[in-house]
Amino acid sequence: MDIGKCAKDAWGLFRIDLGPLIAAALIAAVVWSIAVAIVGLAVFGGVGLLGDISRGVAFGSTFLGVALIAVIGILVYAWLYAVVFHMMLRRVREARPADYADLRDFDQIGSFAVAGVVLGVIIAIGYSLLVIPGLFLTTIWLYSLPLIGDRRLALSDAMGTSKDLASAPGLFTTFATWLVGAVIVGVVIGILQVIPVIGGLIGLLALPFGVGYVVSMYFQALGEGHLVTQAVERATLGDR
Repeated sequence: MDIGKCAKDAWGLFRIDLGPLIAAALIAAVVWSIAVAIVGLAVFGGVGLLGDISRGVAFGSTFLGVALIAVIGILVYAWLYAVVFHMMLRRVREARPADYADLRDFDQIGSFAVAGVVLGVIIAIGYSLLVIPGLFLTTIWLYSLPLIGDRRLALSDAMGTSKDLASAPGLFTTFATWLVGAVIVGVVIGILQVIPVIGGLIGLLALPFGVGYVVSMYFQALGEGHLVTQAVERATLGDR
């Protein structure tokens, strides 16, 4: 697993389809922000007006608001991941440039949302158990979503195949490679968060880079890393 290639591929995939990828990230950010604001005003504002009149009603409204925000977050993230992943997958598999029309693609949102919730809950439990189990589960299931998007596997099949792919070069190698990408994205987002409001929005642009990094890892794990290199080089030459 070549860490340098992962970073280079991620930047290449991000750069050659910059406009549509940025648009996807910004749309997700705007939709999320507006949805949270509306739910917050409608639910939590109502709770404030209730005051001590009915603690039971206030608690129910708060719970409903948190649940709605969680559902919206899952759907927005699933859409963003699905759109970005499919843009990059088509670029590699079909040599097809990303297009703004792809932003209307809602294919596999349900599959990604369900997979994200199931994997997220299990992995979160793992992290709560002294972190190590969470890191292990993150590593072996790293390719679950790419497999669902690429091969359209069921979640259980994707989890099993992901474990095999992650184990092939060695679990520590897969983990170390993923960790470098996670640190890069985390540092960029952390630095940008210093800038009020705008920094948070710009920070979302690091997410497509993160997807590209995992895409590069995925194709290397399949023994098809050259396809990503060819896709980036072909697009770069076409721009000249």
